[in-house]
Amino acid sequence: MRDIKALHPDLQKKYAQLIKLCSKKGITIGVAECLRTKAEQDALYAKGRTAPGKIVTNAKGSNYSSMHQWGVAFDFYLKMDIDGDGQISDDAYNNAKKTFNQVGALAKSIGLEWGGDWKSIKDIPHIQLKDWGSTTSKLKAKYGTPEKFMKTWQGTTGQAAATTAEKSKEASKSAKRIESAQSFDKNLAGSYKTKCKCYLMAGTRSTGIVAPLGKGAEIQCYGYYTAKNGKKYLYVKYGKKEGFVTSTNLKK
Repeated sequence: MRDIKALHPDLQKKYAQLIKLCSKKGITIGVAECLRTKAEQDALYAKGRTAPGKIVTNAKGSNYSSMHQWGVAFDFYLKMDIDGDGQISDDAYNNAKKTFNQVGALAKSIGLEWGGDWKSIKDIPHIQLKDWGSTTSKLKAKYGTPEKFMKTWQGTTGQAAATTAEKSKEASKSAKRIESAQSFDKNLAGSYKTKCKCYLMAGTRSTGIVAPLGKGAEIQCYGYYTAKNGKKYLYVKYGKKEGFVTSTNLKK
């Protein structure tokens, strides 16, 4: 999920500050990931273990071990032409100029924690609140589940955030049943256009059509995808809608 309003109110304020600081340095960033469901986190944890790919996280979703599940973290990407080829779509995760390090330093200057400082698995796009430490241990000990924690936001400036988070949880149970992407590859992130008329699908199975896509439709991928039967289905955003499109129907 990439709705900043689903995050803790303190992190929403910090994000706004960070955007301004980055702008002063000529850096433009976007949000790649905010609140994450249990299923989405478990899918990432499986990568490199029971699913193909490299290990990308040590946090299980089933025991609420990711800060993303608690609404106190977000991942960012770059909206800049880093390599000077006139395009930004291929530079979402290009750290050739240490731009992620610069953003990390700015985040730390306003009291946030940057995943690039971690020792086990460095996560340079990751930023989180420091209030509860680097892991979810304190949150789990005090609140038990993310849902109970989010209820404490009610009656504060975070009321809208908590409401959005609850809606996100219910959305995963809705009739559309948008599947969770199973893998991540930063090289797939970027802006795409459809090469032909096709559909934005709810998943890789016959789970329904989210929206029809005309030729040349502009969509955004943040690197998440599912591989099935030799094909890659990119998890993309089209306007306010999200779903999957076969990679063979897309061009950067």
